Amino acid sequence: MPEQYSSADGMADDASQKVRTIREVQSLIQQKIELPSPPNIAMHILEAVQNDDSCFAELGKIISADPSLTAKLLKVTNSPMYGFGGRVKSIETALSILGINSLKNIALSFIIVQKLHGDSTSFFDFEYFWKRSVSAAVAAKMLAPLADYDSDDIFVSGLLQDIGVLVFFHYYTDSYMEVMALKNSSEAPGHIVERQLMGLCHAELGGSLLQGWGLPESIYLPLFYHHRESCAPERHRVAVGILSLASKISAVYHSSQGRTTIAGVYQTLSEDYGLSEKEIKELLDAVATRSNEVLSLFDVSCSEIRPLSEMLQEANQELGKLNCSYEQLVMDLKQAKEESSKYVGKLIDANKKYRELAYRDDLTGLFNNRYFQEEMDKELERTKRYEHNLSLLFFDIDHFKETNDNFGHLAGDAVLRRVAEQIVQIMRSSDIVVRYGGDEFAVIMPETGREGLEVFAERIRLGIEDMFIPIDQVQLQVTISVGGATFKGKNPQVDKMTMLGAADKAIYEAKRAGRNRIQIVEV
Repeated sequence: MPEQYSSADGMADDASQKVRTIREVQSLIQQKIELPSPPNIAMHILEAVQNDDSCFAELGKIISADPSLTAKLLKVTNSPMYGFGGRVKSIETALSILGINSLKNIALSFIIVQKLHGDSTSFFDFEYFWKRSVSAAVAAKMLAPLADYDSDDIFVSGLLQDIGVLVFFHYYTDSYMEVMALKNSSEAPGHIVERQLMGLCHAELGGSLLQGWGLPESIYLPLFYHHRESCAPERHRVAVGILSLASKISAVYHSSQGRTTIAGVYQTLSEDYGLSEKEIKELLDAVATRSNEVLSLFDVSCSEIRPLSEMLQEANQELGKLNCSYEQLVMDLKQAKEESSKYVGKLIDANKKYRELAYRDDLTGLFNNRYFQEEMDKELERTKRYEHNLSLLFFDIDHFKETNDNFGHLAGDAVLRRVAEQIVQIMRSSDIVVRYGGDEFAVIMPETGREGLEVFAERIRLGIEDMFIPIDQVQLQVTISVGGATFKGKNPQVDKMTMLGAADKAIYEAKRAGRNRIQIVEV
């Protein structure tokens, strides 16, 4: 989970904070956030396009290897967006008609949407997210010729301009729920709240992610600056302006503040783009119509986007029927929003308390076996994905039964608590320490190899051995037997039970060798 920041950490807490370049953001991300890896087929497509010697046939071969992607691309090519009326039957033909860059962008859009799609929850509506993203992408593509901006990449930038939100929610769910709650309760812009709580905003995260995936600068840089138009490099200023306006047009259809956004959209289209009121209405209605066509191509199941003119006409009719003042509607909406924010905040607090109770050991305050099992699964999966080291340490108290027999179970509990306190003092912030059960403890050590495991195990063994525990006017000393297993992340056959079995066997060998010893194995 990324660390949270306050203004004291050097991260500004308002819109006036120091503007960071994409290199500075990447440096921050490398320290604090683990980004998802790009899909393999996306990498192959980008490599083929960047290769000067590549040809239509090579790119067509890569795409044709994925039947689902091929079907979607042909469906797009034959859609009303391009008007070929079902005559395109092969990827090679589509490439010759649309060109490498256009088809590449369409393919990447499908691939990335599929990778980062998910099931909606009570806190995050994926269908709404993609519905809003698609309408922003369509708006951007329709605005580009009006701004004399000739680039096929603007559709992808529009589609993915909020992709950082998905990364935050997918990989740092609890932290981002707090962002959503604070945003709703404070009415502050989302990217400002993100910087306060996460250390960077979704635009910075998304732009850095797409650059790391190898997408071209014309896609990721406008996306990176789309909340800071004045800070964008001059060569990308027009694209950033298009994305900003496209996002507002999308908000007209999807945001709760859509009505207040309309006035600003009309003003920009009139003053900056020179459109008449009639042309503006036609453009906004066309965005809705075209967005519905594109949504069907992306297999996003959601309600149809209705043209703005139809929505306004219906709204006026309803207002007339209800004879309700605009001021009263605003007050009702504000009250409902405040009540909803309070409920979300209480739900977050209750969820935190429940998780704390469910995952903590009552006696020692350490995490319990249930938490261990879940975290072990996560760390093992991450280790295999990035081929990092992972170490697991087991230890239990030597002759603990004799302590209970000689001094009583209350004394045994005191020993367990004191051992837990000692471990917490020795452990690193990245380690996960749990009471596994009885007098047995476990430590999950991410990105730690054999050498680091041996050093840490010896520190624990000595720390426990040198400890004195006052029991009935006796200064009791205990020792531990330690078993550890380390994994380099390269063998896909290694699973959780392999690691547990190896560590358990190692602790048995340590006991058989005389106790108060360390035994380490590699799996």
